[in-house]
Amino acid sequence: MQERLIHLLEAISGAPSPISITDLISMTGLPKATIYRNVAALVDCGFVEETEGGGRYVLGMRFVKIALTGKSDAHVINAVSAMLMQTVKDLGETAFLARYRGGRVDLIHVETPSDPKVSYIYPGLGPRPAHACSSAKAIAAFILTELRDDLLEANPLRFNANTHVDREQILRELNQVRRYGYAVCEGEIDEGVSSVAVPINVERLGAIFSIGIVGPTARITPIIQNRALPVLQAQAIRASAAIQHCSVIEAETTNASAMTTAQEEPLQTH
Repeated sequence: MQERLIHLLEAISGAPSPISITDLISMTGLPKATIYRNVAALVDCGFVEETEGGGRYVLGMRFVKIALTGKSDAHVINAVSAMLMQTVKDLGETAFLARYRGGRVDLIHVETPSDPKVSYIYPGLGPRPAHACSSAKAIAAFILTELRDDLLEANPLRFNANTHVDREQILRELNQVRRYGYAVCEGEIDEGVSSVAVPINVERLGAIFSIGIVGPTARITPIIQNRALPVLQAQAIRASAAIQHCSVIEAETTNASAMTTAQEEPLQTH
């Protein structure tokens, strides 16, 4: 039973568009009655959702959230660390990876230049403010609206004269980030230090990760358009694929027993 549920989730997650029961029969070889019963159980517990037109299915938001927001930092870092190292090599500045989880954005990994003759900025790890840090702005601009509200503080901290704390001004800047596809921090936390970040878009959740670089303003600002953005956007696409691939596989295994229980006792999942 557990293996059947995993098999169905693999088929649904791997389909390029919403998938029908007929498609699932063809892809899995399972009996029609078995597929109907198992898909109904997956729908009941939120791991699969029926499309608005009916008759076709996609991964449910509950499953996607478990697969992507519940994934450990270590697994995400393992999936994308090589991309950050390549970013450092290409741009010569510190590269960082940020993620949304639990109503906030954290820097979870940093790669620094290895050349001892070159100075660099180390931004540290941990929480980043959505009104002032490029990593958090890139996520806040593209994440689902209901998740974005958790990021915007009622009374944002003013770090210096460059920090925007007016809510309307912050929202206007996030609109610009959505329009242009990247976020910047120009001395808004530490004067003389700038960063640029792009979202790592994850299917159906928006950008719950971001990737970027940080360094002295005099070095970062001139390279944003012609050098930094092409590199960061290319690495963000690769990172998205790597994170989604390993997250779905892990979630299918980790939550298999929960899905079996949901099938046996569907009323308890509501």
